[in-house]
Amino acid sequence: MTTDKLDELWDAYNRQGQMIGVQRRGDVMPPATYHLTVAILVFVGPDQLLLQRRGHQKLNHPDTWDVAAGGSALRGETAAQAASRELAEELGLEHSFTTPLTTVWHESWFEAIFAINLPQLTLEQLRLQASEVSAAKIVTLETAAALMSGQSTDWGDIIAQAQTKIG
Repeated sequence: MTTDKLDELWDAYNRQGQMIGVQRRGDVMPPATYHLTVAILVFVGPDQLLLQRRGHQKLNHPDTWDVAAGGSALRGETAAQAASRELAEELGLEHSFTTPLTTVWHESWFEAIFAINLPQLTLEQLRLQASEVSAAKIVTLETAAALMSGQSTDWGDIIAQAQTKIG
């Protein structure tokens, strides 16, 4: 049984990023329709990244290492609002986001990617959402890119881009 809420409502978008309607999570996305997702890279100083292991009951990619936090934007949420909510829900961390680092388009979703640097962060400060996250660890950037290779997003390039922007 999945822990994903299949009755969630999402805003539906066209390829230009314009909202065109509403989509229920459990329904098949119509052609040329996309939903907004967010991903948050949490740097721990200049050379490390926080990763989460997705819960074993997640619908997509259970038990795999992933960016620190992320998920689908709910109906009416901006990318920045969704990123702040997901970070708080999944890890118990508070941060107000403004502008994504980049956006990556996929077959039926687009992913707004945010990055923050929390150089003093320790694992003990996290409050993991048990239904979403089974573990967390802080790793080198090279290890993070290797653990997340093979996903639909090229995390190696995005991690390098984020590292440059956050200093």
